[in-house]
Amino acid sequence: MFKALYSDNITLHLINEDNLAEIATLFQGFPDSQPMLEELFRSYVPAYDKGRRTNFGFYSLLGDELAGMTLLTVDSWEEKSGSTGADVFEHMRGRGVTPRSKPHLFYLAFEMLGLNRVATGMRVSNVSSKRSIEKTPGFQFEGVMRESGVNDAGEFEDELLYAILRRDWAQLYDKNLVRVLM
Repeated sequence: MFKALYSDNITLHLINEDNLAEIATLFQGFPDSQPMLEELFRSYVPAYDKGRRTNFGFYSLLGDELAGMTLLTVDSWEEKSGSTGADVFEHMRGRGVTPRSKPHLFYLAFEMLGLNRVATGMRVSNVSSKRSIEKTPGFQFEGVMRESGVNDAGEFEDELLYAILRRDWAQLYDKNLVRVLM
C-alpha cells in the first residue's frame, strides 16, 4: 500500500490504524484542534467492506505546514462510484488547499482504484466549500437535495451536489503530475 500522494506542493499522507496516534498528536496545539480531532476520528479513519478498503482519509501538508484532511470514500465498488470531502484548519483556509488536493484524490479514484464517478456536495450555507468546489476543474453541478440535513442552527438545509466522471478527469488532468510515495 502507498503512503502518500504528492502534487503541486501538497502531500496527502494516508491515514492508517498504525499512524493514527501520531496524527492525533500532530493535530494538537491549534485553536480548532478539538473539532478537527473529532472529525478525524469520525470520518477519516480507514473503513472496509468485505475486506476491501473503502475509506481513504489523508492528512494534508502544504509544503511542510499541516493544512487539514481530505478524503475519498468508495461508495460502491460495483457501481464504481465514490465521494470526497475535506476539512481545513482555520489558519490554512483561503490558500487553495482543498481544490489543489483534488487531483491527488482523482488520481487515486480513477487511476488506482478504477472508479468511474466521484461526487461531492455541501450545504447551501457553506459558501467557502461552494467556492472550493467551483474552483476544481471537472466538477459539474448535478442538482439540489432539498432539506437533506440539519445545520448547526438545527434547521433543515438543502445540499448542492457535484460530480466528476473518469472521462472528464482524463481530459482535464495530467496523471503524470501526481507522484505516489511508497
